[in-house]
Amino acid sequence: MENEDPILKAIQAELDKQMEEANSRPVEEMDNLSPNDMFQILNFTFGDASPVGFKKTISEATLDAIPFLKLFREYLQIIEDAKELKLTTRGNLPRKVCLDLYGKKIIPEDSIESGLVKLSKEGDSAVLQNLKILGDLTGITKKRNNKLSLTKKGEKLFQPEQRETLFKELFITNCKKFNLGYYDGYPQKAGVQKTFGYTLYLLLKYGDKKRSLNFYSQKNLTAFPFELNFFDDRWGTPESKYENCLGIRIFGRFLKFYGLVDYEYKFSFGNDQTYIQVPPLFHEVFEIRPDKFKFKKNKHFA
Repeated sequence: MENEDPILKAIQAELDKQMEEANSRPVEEMDNLSPNDMFQILNFTFGDASPVGFKKTISEATLDAIPFLKLFREYLQIIEDAKELKLTTRGNLPRKVCLDLYGKKIIPEDSIESGLVKLSKEGDSAVLQNLKILGDLTGITKKRNNKLSLTKKGEKLFQPEQRETLFKELFITNCKKFNLGYYDGYPQKAGVQKTFGYTLYLLLKYGDKKRSLNFYSQKNLTAFPFELNFFDDRWGTPESKYENCLGIRIFGRFLKFYGLVDYEYKFSFGNDQTYIQVPPLFHEVFEIRPDKFKFKKNKHFA
């Protein structure tokens, strides 16, 4: 504005400068990320400006090794062969399809392998439910008159040369749109899914060494202490419940289904432990981008 007071203008410019400097300083509680970095990692995890994300190119050999992608393509093949796959009266996958897909043993589930659950329907398997839900959420499949078929988008992404695009579409939808708390009894408002970008950053930085689940839980709670407000202290502490929620939703199902984490549970009377480590496949899919960090000074990327 032409009549703007030059003194007020100078004061505002100085305030803006100080705010930008504050948002660019590393914060110890956030593992030395700056607020600007954390904003990108949480809100635009897979965007071009994010300090973490997918590698620029994911090789064919890497795509071959991703279990959920492989099983999802088997699922699409069944639908394509059928043209229109008739569902049960309840709208579920037919029993034969469930047995055929799970029988490929691409993603074994502990509850089924141990005999605790006998697979006979879609609802017996978290993996099979994920296939169907993600097909719908991505717009790759559609349901009409209780029959499943591929959409135009699905027909395109099912082409062999589209596997990388298909994988990224699945993973981002799984991370951002699919309710990772669908199968558990922890509070729906718990934010372990919303803070996934930070967990991804932690895995890129610390995941090569086997570490306890508690390590990642404490790192997250140090950055986001308000998460404990969603958990009560009945039958366990809020901290232990948050840790279990993080372990189940992010590591035990989501990343494990994609083969992107080694999830090891060790039973011990009174001292059960879960350990997390990323396999080489993880680094063939994700990367840290040092040039994208916005901090002015950092201990780890000087």
